[in-house]
Amino acid sequence: MRGRRALVGAWAVAAAAAVLVGFASSAGGAIRDDSAWLQAKLDAGGPIFLPRLPNGQCYATRGLWVSRDDTTVTSDGACIVALGPGEARIPRGDGTFVTANAVFFVDHSDLRKPLPVRIAISGLHITVPGSKRMHGISVLGHEVTLTRLTIDGSPLTDVRIGAGAKGSGGMSGRIALTDSTLSGGVRDVVSVFGPVGLRVEGNVLSGARSKSGAGLHIRAADRGQPTLDVQVTGNKVTANGGPGIFLDLAPANGLPVIASGIEIARNEILGNAREASEERRGGIVIAGRQNDGRGQIVVRENFFHGNRGPDVLRRQAHVAAVPVGPRSVPPQSTGAVRDDTAWLQRRLDANRNGTIFLPSLPNGECYATRGLWVSRDGTNITSDGACIVSLGLGPVRLHSIDGDPIAASAVFFVNRSTPSKPAPVHVTISNLRIVVPEGQSMYGVALFGHQITLSHLDISGSPKDDITISGRGNGNSYAGSISILDSTLSGAGRNAISATAVIGLRIERNTIVGVRDSPAGQPAAGIDLEPDDRGQPALDVRIIGNTISDNAGPGILLELESNAGLAVVATALEITGNTIVRNSAKRTPPKRGGIVLAGGQDGDQGTLVLKDNVIRGNGGPGILKSRLRLVLDSTGNDVSGNEAA
Repeated sequence: MRGRRALVGAWAVAAAAAVLVGFASSAGGAIRDDSAWLQAKLDAGGPIFLPRLPNGQCYATRGLWVSRDDTTVTSDGACIVALGPGEARIPRGDGTFVTANAVFFVDHSDLRKPLPVRIAISGLHITVPGSKRMHGISVLGHEVTLTRLTIDGSPLTDVRIGAGAKGSGGMSGRIALTDSTLSGGVRDVVSVFGPVGLRVEGNVLSGARSKSGAGLHIRAADRGQPTLDVQVTGNKVTANGGPGIFLDLAPANGLPVIASGIEIARNEILGNAREASEERRGGIVIAGRQNDGRGQIVVRENFFHGNRGPDVLRRQAHVAAVPVGPRSVPPQSTGAVRDDTAWLQRRLDANRNGTIFLPSLPNGECYATRGLWVSRDGTNITSDGACIVSLGLGPVRLHSIDGDPIAASAVFFVNRSTPSKPAPVHVTISNLRIVVPEGQSMYGVALFGHQITLSHLDISGSPKDDITISGRGNGNSYAGSISILDSTLSGAGRNAISATAVIGLRIERNTIVGVRDSPAGQPAAGIDLEPDDRGQPALDVRIIGNTISDNAGPGILLELESNAGLAVVATALEITGNTIVRNSAKRTPPKRGGIVLAGGQDGDQGTLVLKDNVIRGNGGPGILKSRLRLVLDSTGNDVSGNEAA
C-alpha cells in the first residue's frame, strides 16, 4: 500500500453530471435553508454538482448524512454555511440518536447497512459559525477523497476522520485529504483516528484555536486502534495553538499494537505551539510508538520556522515489564464427570502477566472444561503435552454491537471480558492437545485479541473451526499480529482456520487435514480468509510452508468479496511454499479447487504473492480464480494432477 498514490480524482464526476439549480428557501425567504432538498439528493446517491450562486450567495444547510456508496459532491467553488446539526438517524444504546453534526456527515444511517465507500467531496467552501458547535466534514466511512476544499469559521474540527475512545477504536480505511485550505478548528484543524492507508498531501492547515489544538492530529485512542500506511507530505501547517503535527501513539491503556509505515515529509511547519503546554510544545510532536518497538516512523525533509519548542519533540511512554507467574497445580478430580472449568477460569482471571502450566495428567486422563475466557495481558498457557476436552459453552461476558450475547464458544476464548477493558495482548498457548467432541458447536481456540501466538497445538475431534480469528466484541473490529505455528489441526466441520478480520497473520509449518463439511455446504477449507463485511481488513497475511491435505473443500480459500462488495483493505497477501494435496474431496462445498481466489481489494490495487506451492490431486483446478481483483505475482507453482473443473 505504501506505493499507492493519493486518491485525488479517483471518483471524479463526469462533465455531463446534472447541475442542481432547484434550491429551496424557508417560508418568506427570511432565512435560507437548503437542508431538505440537499438531503434528498444525498439519500438518492450518485453525482451531485452544486454550482456557485449569483451575487456571492451561499447555500445554507443543517448537517447532511452522506450514506450512499459512490456519492460525489463537487462544485466550481460554491460556498455553503452550517445552520446546525441535522437529522438523528442512528440509535445509541442509551436510547438517544446520533445526529449529523457536520455539514457533510459520512456514515451509514442504518446500522444494518455497511459503512459507505467511494465517497468524494471537492471544490466547495464550507463555513461553520462557532455558535453551531459542528464539524466541517466528519468521515466514518472508507475510501473517501476530500480535495480542493476550503473550510473556515470556527468548526469543532475542520475535518474529523474516524472515532475512538479508551477500549474502543477501529480502522479508517483509505482516506485522502488533498489540496485544501482548512482553518479555525476549535479543537484541531484535522483529527484522524485509526488510519490505514491515509494520504494528507498539499494542504494548508492553520489556526487551530485551542492551546492544545494541532494542525493535524493523528491518534490511536485505544491500544488496539491501528495506525498504518500513513503519508503526510507537502503540507503547510501554520499558526496553530498546539503542535503543527501531533502523532499521538500513546493511548491511556498502553502502547499501540500496530503503528508503522508512517511518513511525515517535505512539510512546512511554521509558527505553531505558541501557547501549548510543555508536552505538546513543538513543530512536530510524536508521543509513543508501536509496542514492540518495531514500528517505522520516518520524519524527513520538513522545513521548520518560528515554532515554540523543538522542531521535533519525541515523547516516550513507559513500557511495563512482563513477570512470570507460578505454575498451576490442578486439584484432584472428584465425581463421575471431570470438570476443571471453575479453577481454570479463576486462574485465568487472576493471572497477571504470567505462565499457567498444565502438567500432563496420569494414565492419559484429560482436563475437561467449558469454554474459558482468556482476557489478561501476557497470559502464557503451556504444558508438557496435556490434553483438554471441551464440555461446551462457557459464560456470557460480552454482547455484540447489536446486543447479542457472546459466550466463551471455544476451549480458549481470547477476548476482553468487559467492554471497559481493551482486547488482551501478548497471549501464547502452546504444547496442548485440545479435543472438541461432536455436537457442541464449539471452536478449539477463538482469537479476538492482538499479538497472540499459538504453537505446537493438536486440535481435533469435531470443532466448528479448529481456530477462528475475528474482531467481534473486542472494540477494534479486527485481530492483529496473530501467529499459528507448528500445529496439527483436524476434524473441523466448517474450516480448520477461519479469519474474518485480521492485520498481520502468520500461518506457518502447520499440518491441516480432514475438514469435514458438516453440515453440508460449508466452505470446508483448510484456511479460509473471508471478511464478513467489506470494512473488515485482510492485510499482511502470510501462509507459508504448511501441509494442507484431504479436506472436503479447498486447501486455501481467499474469499475477499462480501455480500456488501469487495474488501476495502485486502493486500500484502502471500501464499508460499505450501503442499496442498487431495483437497476438495467432496462436491458439497460451494467452491472447489486446491487454492480458490475470489474477489480482492476494491480498486484493484491489492497484492498477492503466490509462489512455489505444490498443488496436486485436488478436486477442481489447482488454482481457481473467481472474479479475482488482486495484482497477482504467481511463479513456481506445481499444479499437475488436479481435476480440470
